[in-house]
Amino acid sequence: MNCNGSCREFCAWIEALPCHVRYTLPKGTIPKLPDCFRETWLGEATFGANRQLRGPYGAHVHEFADRWELHRDRADASRDPLGHLAKDVPEYLASALLAVLVAAVTRRHSKSQALLAAGLASTMALAAGKVLKMLNGDPADGKDEGPWQR
Repeated sequence: MNCNGSCREFCAWIEALPCHVRYTLPKGTIPKLPDCFRETWLGEATFGANRQLRGPYGAHVHEFADRWELHRDRADASRDPLGHLAKDVPEYLASALLAVLVAAVTRRHSKSQALLAAGLASTMALAAGKVLKMLNGDPADGKDEGPWQR
């Protein structure tokens, strides 16, 4: 996603952000994101968000009625989905691989039992991955000034 001159300062700010730190941008200050942001279905749904957008430099935004919540991913999900899974949300990749493995191991049982075992294993792996991320401490919310505050 290329930036034009009008959003260059905003996009340069995004490029300098650390990955996975969430920034809240009030809509009163930034009513509209630059045109280089595109709506996407790729990403984890966030309760209360109206939609998700992706922008330059791995920017991932959730839109709420009164704010934007932005973080930067290591890999752009729309350009490198496998890299995004491996670098940004490995718990999803691990749970999918575990589901395939469990389905393969239990295939000699009935199809419904194999699917149930794979689904349970996958769900447990995803939950465990989320708990580990939480215990390891996701980075705090960003407090830096954005280009709109200068």
